[in-house]
Amino acid sequence: MLQCERNHYGPPTNYLLYESCKGGVNENWRRRLCEWMFEVTDHYDFDREVVSVAFDYLDRSISLSYGPNSIEKLSKRDYQLYAVTSLYLAIKVHGEMDPDINGGERVKLRIEHFTQLSRGFFKTETIEAKEREILNLFNWRVNPPTCAQYLSSYLRVLPEWELNEFENPREDIANHIFDVAKYLTELSVFVSDFSFTYNPSTIAYSAILCALDYMEGSAKGLPSHIHIRFLCNINKVSDTLNPESKDVQHIQTMLKKLAPKMFTTTKDMYPLELARTVSLLEVDTTNSVVATSSNSRAISPINTSKRSISKTSGYKQANKSKRQKV
Repeated sequence: MLQCERNHYGPPTNYLLYESCKGGVNENWRRRLCEWMFEVTDHYDFDREVVSVAFDYLDRSISLSYGPNSIEKLSKRDYQLYAVTSLYLAIKVHGEMDPDINGGERVKLRIEHFTQLSRGFFKTETIEAKEREILNLFNWRVNPPTCAQYLSSYLRVLPEWELNEFENPREDIANHIFDVAKYLTELSVFVSDFSFTYNPSTIAYSAILCALDYMEGSAKGLPSHIHIRFLCNINKVSDTLNPESKDVQHIQTMLKKLAPKMFTTTKDMYPLELARTVSLLEVDTTNSVVATSSNSRAISPINTSKRSISKTSGYKQANKSKRQKV
């Protein structure tokens, strides 16, 4: 997975700096679309990892299509089309439901759903054409390693211990580390600096370090000797994964700033009990696919009252974090 990341899925160039993109997109706009993707994913009970994949598609496709010397300008409408198509493709290829729903089987949304989700802004034919364009840009490489995959891989080398050595079962601790770290990596998708600068392998490793810091001093905090063995085991996987790395330390600082309450409140508070639904940024929504409420807060473009969507989906609406078993 690390080799695949190095060879084919390195960080894309920062298209937000390109003159060809400045008229149609900025950091706030990108974050707004990220929020929309999470709301769509939660509404249909898909694993939130799909959003990480979709944003890999979005950022890579824009950076490849609108380079620094591009004559063509990226409009807001085109950027939203790339976003809608990226989410459609990510769900099509990687969309799995929560394990507690339909046994976690893979369920695909028909492309007509995305026409509805965009409130008719994009026709089916338009999304299909953009999908073909993206696949050709990628040479059909549509399986980027994700932070969640790396978290699971790293936690496989969490040492075993006797209960008289540490009273908490290994599986409970592994799941707790995973949940805290995954929450932080989900937040990182909102911030373009993560996507344009760092690989998912390094972000995931830094998130684990943050999770260990979060758990330190609580009933679930790892004893120091197990903590050290765990980090040594990860370092054997890749010698670039080191807590002394400047990149790792910088990412840790960035992650903690995204969820400051996690590192200032009582250590026994489970991270998913913290507020998760607050919009990170409010942005100008002129010509946006995404609807807004009367108080200008972003809301999902999903019209949950529309029978056409609820009937065709047949899914239970849920706004919760997805847990991946380790």
